[in-house]
Amino acid sequence: MLEIITDSLTRQTKGSQLLTILLQEEYALLRASKPDQVAALELTIQELIRQLVREREFLLRILRAGGFAKLRPYLDTLDETARVGVETTLARLSDFEQTSARQATINADLAMALWTQSGELLRHFQNKVAPRERNTYTAKGTWYNRPTTAALVRGRL
Repeated sequence: MLEIITDSLTRQTKGSQLLTILLQEEYALLRASKPDQVAALELTIQELIRQLVREREFLLRILRAGGFAKLRPYLDTLDETARVGVETTLARLSDFEQTSARQATINADLAMALWTQSGELLRHFQNKVAPRERNTYTAKGTWYNRPTTAALVRGRL
């Protein structure tokens, strides 16, 4: 059982390390304004997170099958050297998870800022394109009382 738990924790650690790397790459793509590549990378990140959740559920099933509700009571039954090895792996896992969480927060803040900036820019362009006066002449020369929202412009040069 110890080997299964150690292997599971090692896989989770490596997965969390990979998640950190992918989130840093996502940040670089967000900064470079490459939305298509960000979307593709986001799918990869979501799949990795699903796999990490499945691995954690697997670990809990193994612990429950052994009669333990959580990992800590199981660790208390191990000898000193085995416990230290598992606790070292747990510490590394925790470090990578915290780094990933911080990077995910930074990415979310940047994505939200870019979304807000794009919305403001679009609103600015719409205000510039929208007719200032409601009442104008049509292409046929008749008077037209149009709404204040922007519409598709047609005409000849």
